[in-house]
Amino acid sequence: MASYITTHNPLLDEGFISGTCEIRKRPVDPDDDENERFAVPDIISHEPGVRMEFYELKANSAAGKDAGRVKIAAFEAMVDFLRHTDPGIKYERGTLFDPDRSILIWDGTWLGSPVKAHLHFFREEEGLLVYEICVTVSGQLLAEVFIKAIIKLAVLAMILLLAPVTAGGVAVLAWNSPLSDSVGPDGVNDTQDVRYLQALLNDWADHAGQATVDIDGVLAGPTTDALAAFQSASGLDDTGGNLSPGDITVTSLERTHMESAAASVNLSEMQEIGMEGMVGVVFVDDPDGLDPEADVESDLLVALNNEAQRYWQDLHDNV
Repeated sequence: MASYITTHNPLLDEGFISGTCEIRKRPVDPDDDENERFAVPDIISHEPGVRMEFYELKANSAAGKDAGRVKIAAFEAMVDFLRHTDPGIKYERGTLFDPDRSILIWDGTWLGSPVKAHLHFFREEEGLLVYEICVTVSGQLLAEVFIKAIIKLAVLAMILLLAPVTAGGVAVLAWNSPLSDSVGPDGVNDTQDVRYLQALLNDWADHAGQATVDIDGVLAGPTTDALAAFQSASGLDDTGGNLSPGDITVTSLERTHMESAAASVNLSEMQEIGMEGMVGVVFVDDPDGLDPEADVESDLLVALNNEAQRYWQDLHDNV
């Protein structure tokens, strides 16, 4: 930012600006001196007489908008200070960019229900842009926890396709299955485990053109038959309708679910947004939470795996 400002305002000193930022930078955690960020706007434009404005981009939530306003005020304070040296520095809260746009980012089915997800962004007020993901479900009314699960799944699938560190596709993700115990003719058959299995089987069946089963938590003939059909279609050795935590059957079911999600990404639209934009969606509470000074590949993979683990657990506990 210091380099950009001094390029357009030659009376200013780049070292002075960067040094001042270091001194005045705002800590993310007031108790952690090693984890600090200076309030740098997401967009700064410089066209004298036409457009000298800046914008901050945040999630469309009360916390997100409050954080955006704090960053805007901090940047304005620095601009006012620098104006004493160079009156030409007149960056103001942006007004010329006034979007209200929805981009289709995910179009597929989720556990048998047709679903579309749009990324909607607009200008909330001068200098503050906000974004949200809107989900449209056809066929049934879903609880809020499922809407959030769909959003998380759509974002994970998009990042997997866009991020260069995930060239191997969904294989980079690692999670522990939330299945709590064995399911099958000789299994423990916890009700929630059975419901989770039935939901994943229905997701596979819907894409494979197979018959679905009732999600009722009861292990009966239709469920064991569907499980055996999945095992056979997937080339698994065990086709007896049994599975347990961590075995190849449950892993295959979960990966099939994730691969179906990735296939539903509207990639032509997502190329416009890019990987960095979707990383910001994962870090909803702190879009600046991905440390640019850290190992980006490692940071991103940790974030993806953590979000994937939460997705599977939420699905298991609430389906």
